[in-house]
Amino acid sequence: MRIYNFAWWFFYVFFAICLQKLVHGVDFLLPGLIVALQERKIKQFLVIVFSFILIQEGTGTMPFGNIFLWYFLVIIFFFSWQWFFEVESFIFILLLSIALSLSHYLIIVVLADIQDIYINFRELQDECVYQMFITPIMWHLVNFLRRGFQRVA
Repeated sequence: MRIYNFAWWFFYVFFAICLQKLVHGVDFLLPGLIVALQERKIKQFLVIVFSFILIQEGTGTMPFGNIFLWYFLVIIFFFSWQWFFEVESFIFILLLSIALSLSHYLIIVVLADIQDIYINFRELQDECVYQMFITPIMWHLVNFLRRGFQRVA
């Protein structure tokens, strides 16, 4: 079972990175992180979150950890909102993606200002809107594929 689980995550990461090359500024690893949180397997989640952070920080353009802060907010929002919503409901994912898009915008603006990096605000707004709409769709697809995989394996 472990090798199948590793293979599934490996192929997910591969396709997510390929999609990120196609759609600039959108994090396609984020839906997988949400699915890993929903599965509530601590060891698996820790490996996934640290792998995703290393991948995103290594390929990112900012010298300081905006992805670390953003993924940390994913965890905070997830665990603080689970008391109010069913974590596998589409409304929960939609609200989470809206909050994460807004927080992504704020994190980038603050860190760019601290690091004295020029950012195109219009492009950043577009990326955040794309992220807000793509995350629920990708989450639904990833969640569907992950459940189907777990039934087969």
